[in-house]
Amino acid sequence: MQSLKKLLCLVLFTLVSIISVSCSSDNSYVSNARNSKTTQAETSTISLMTSWGGVDSKAGCLMDLLDRFENGNPSIKVSNQSIFGDEYLPTLKTRFASGNEPDVFGLWPCSDIKYMIMANKLADLTDMLTKDSEWMDSFKGNYFDLTTYNNRIYGIPFELVFEGMFINKDLFQQFNVKIPQNYEELKNAINIFNKHNITPIAYNATAEGSYIYQNMIASLGGNDGVENYMVNNQINKCYIDAMKYMKELHKMHAFPTDLISITSEERNNLFIKKQAAMIVQGSWFAAYFGKFDKTVEMIPFPSMGNGNRKIPAGLGGGTFYISKSAWGTPNSKENTVKLLKFLTSKETSDYLYKESGLFSTLNISRETPFNALAKQSIDIYENTPEQDRCAIPDHVIDRSTWEKIIVKEFPDYLDDKISAEQIWEKALDKLQ
Repeated sequence: MQSLKKLLCLVLFTLVSIISVSCSSDNSYVSNARNSKTTQAETSTISLMTSWGGVDSKAGCLMDLLDRFENGNPSIKVSNQSIFGDEYLPTLKTRFASGNEPDVFGLWPCSDIKYMIMANKLADLTDMLTKDSEWMDSFKGNYFDLTTYNNRIYGIPFELVFEGMFINKDLFQQFNVKIPQNYEELKNAINIFNKHNITPIAYNATAEGSYIYQNMIASLGGNDGVENYMVNNQINKCYIDAMKYMKELHKMHAFPTDLISITSEERNNLFIKKQAAMIVQGSWFAAYFGKFDKTVEMIPFPSMGNGNRKIPAGLGGGTFYISKSAWGTPNSKENTVKLLKFLTSKETSDYLYKESGLFSTLNISRETPFNALAKQSIDIYENTPEQDRCAIPDHVIDRSTWEKIIVKEFPDYLDDKISAEQIWEKALDKLQ
């Protein structure tokens, strides 16, 4: 009987223990769930959209930077919605049109920014910058002029970009080709590379591919010609003449035979893999090459006339804006500003310069560039006199018009199906 009592006590003790443990677990679960809900409620998400996505040279850097930002700001999450290539601007515009705009985004100054301002879609940063003089004074020069409309500042001018011709110097040396300083020498180089079955110039019929045409415009017209694109209600002559030079090069077989179908990545790879001798690209292109690679150099585009060689320059995709819809509450305003200050800080500038060759407008000294090519190309830009730097044509011409008419019609122009004058008549009709 005594044994039975002991057994019953043991069973009862075991049941009580199981129930106690179960209740303890349930309470812990409820507590954790509540904590999780509290954490989620306290965490705000900022949507960020830039052209630094996909295979862009700064894509990995951006992801790393955002991890750092989130670690330093655990109550803020950033949804990185960046897109690489020619689809970036159309996608951004579609999102604004549908009311699904990102909170913070990057875009070079262009007519589309003006439309967003006119539609009351962008946050006015003037008062905030005026009160935070330390932040505003960290930028050099007058770059805020490029993000100012009607005396109000809407963008942070962080990334400086410039364009020129990149050459595979080893191919020039191998085939004893003179590095071209002018148009005649460029044609001579094209003829020699064709004889050796090397594509002379990597080019394709895309917006980015049109950099060669834009450099020709800049060389022929200088800054005045680029910016004053209308003369007596007609397109400036430098825009027409540059097209005719492009056709001459096309007839010389300067470009890939499949220029209509190849992608921008394929075009770049023709040059990177030494299948093409030259390419006209932006300063960011330097990041695609090894740290100590000295087989590639950047030069100003060969002079198309009697003047000096020109370098088109301006602000790049790292010009940041805040959508007005992102400032719905004081908390969201504070968080988006915090992200923007991080993205345009000295620390971010140093990191991007070292890791991707990004050249910022910050008033700081730069000691360790990403690679030899970044250093060489930046030296070219800085040693170019101010009068030989000019605006980038597709920053002046309405970008939608540029892409949907100029770029789209270019293959037909090269194949003699439409004239340069006819293309620009269509463009001017849309512009007006």
